[in-house]
Amino acid sequence: MIKINLLGRTKVKAAKPKTIRGPSNTLISMIMAISVILVAVGVVFFWHRVASGQDADLTRQITRAKKEKIRQEGLLKENEVFEKRRKLLEARIDVIESLKKNQSGPVRILDLLSDCVQRTDGLWLRELGQKENLFTVNGWATGTPNVIADFITNL
Repeated sequence: MIKINLLGRTKVKAAKPKTIRGPSNTLISMIMAISVILVAVGVVFFWHRVASGQDADLTRQITRAKKEKIRQEGLLKENEVFEKRRKLLEARIDVIESLKKNQSGPVRILDLLSDCVQRTDGLWLRELGQKENLFTVNGWATGTPNVIADFITNL
């Protein structure tokens, strides 16, 4: 008799023998896993410590920079005040120098006029005026018209 398999079952293969790990392989795997975890924790701890140090250093630098900024703003305000005072003093000095420079001309004229009046008897000056380069003299003369001629000659 011939048997025909119509179900299409495949042949059962022989089972592979399972490898049984011994206790030493499990222990090594456990030690390796723990050491990887410890190294990872160590790296994270070291990185956190370095980042905290950098953060503290940057915070100190920012604090110093803010203090320096406040100090420099104060100095800038003081400098503006001193600059205004300096400009005011320079303007005053310029005015004083121009007055001194312009003072010598009228003083010489008055000295010359005083000498001429003193040398001329019977002459009194009442008013002296100046418009640009023109001088006007008003006064009295007693005696002869020669008093006025002597005064003009002395000038």
